Amino acid sequence: MIRPLSKNDFNVWSNIYKSYAEFYKLPMNKETLETLWSWIHDDKHVVQGICFEIDKRIVGIAHYRTMPRPIKGQYIGFLDDLFV
Repeated sequence: MIRPLSKNDFNVWSNIYKSYAEFYKLPMNKETLETLWSWIHDDKHVVQGICFEIDKRIVGIAHYRTMPRPIKGQYIGFLDDLFV
């Protein structure tokens, strides 16, 4: 099942996101995690977060946002992060 990330998902989400950063050999710290988490739960921020569950266990996450596409004169969805 795919669903939005809820505030109760922080611990599982942060562990998966840290694994994502590690996979790409990028640094990750508490401040970055807290900032991104606050963006995901801020209705006025463009970054959104979803998760994929199997048997009620989160096994994947994705972060996406609306982005202007000038050549088409419209907005599109941009996938920032995806990790399963």
